[in-house]
Amino acid sequence: MTRETRPAPFFVGEHPALDLLNSVATPHTARFDWLETGADLLDWMIAAKLASEAELAPFRTPACADALEAARQQIVTFREDFRTFIEGVCGAPLCASDHPMIGQINGILPKGARYLQITKAGPEQTFALADRHRLDAPDALIQPIAAAAAHLICEGDFRYIRNCEGPTCTLYFLDVSKNHKRRWCSMEVCGNRAKAAAYRNR
Repeated sequence: MTRETRPAPFFVGEHPALDLLNSVATPHTARFDWLETGADLLDWMIAAKLASEAELAPFRTPACADALEAARQQIVTFREDFRTFIEGVCGAPLCASDHPMIGQINGILPKGARYLQITKAGPEQTFALADRHRLDAPDALIQPIAAAAAHLICEGDFRYIRNCEGPTCTLYFLDVSKNHKRRWCSMEVCGNRAKAAAYRNR
C-alpha cells in the first residue's frame, strides 16, 4: 500500500487563525498534520506569513530542538482548543465574552513582546501599520498565533465562519464573498468533487 504524499498546507481560511485549524486536514483519504515536527511548525508559520525565515532561522539549530518541540506541543494544544471554540460558536454572532478560550488567549498575549511597525503595502506602495512580535525564543512562537486568534474574535463576523460542505472535509473558512454563499474550501478540491457527484447522480 502506497502512503499518500503530504500536499502543501492549505491556506483557504481567509484568516490565519482559521488557517491554523486547517493545518491538520483530510483532503482525500489520508489525514495530514502540517505541524508534526518543530521544522514543520517553522515552515508553516513562514507560509502563513506569521513570521519570516530570518526570524525563525535561529530556532532550526540542534540547541533549540527541545524548546522548539515544547513550543510545537503548546501550539498544537492551542489549535485544538481553538477548534473546539470555533466549532461551538461559528455560524452566529459571537457573544460568549466569558468563554474560557478568550481567557486563555488573554493569558498568552501579555507574555510576549509586541510592537507596531509602519510598512509599505499594496501596488501603490501605500503605508500600513503591521503587528510585529519579538521572537527571542521558541516559546514566543505562540504569540503571533494567539494574536491572530484575538484579531479573529474581535474583528471577524462569526456568522460567516463555516466548515466546508464536503462530506469528509474538515477545513474552515471565513466567507468573505459578496453574497456570503461560499460552500466549499475551494472549487478545485471539494467543489469539483460535489459537482462530479451531482452529475453522476443525475
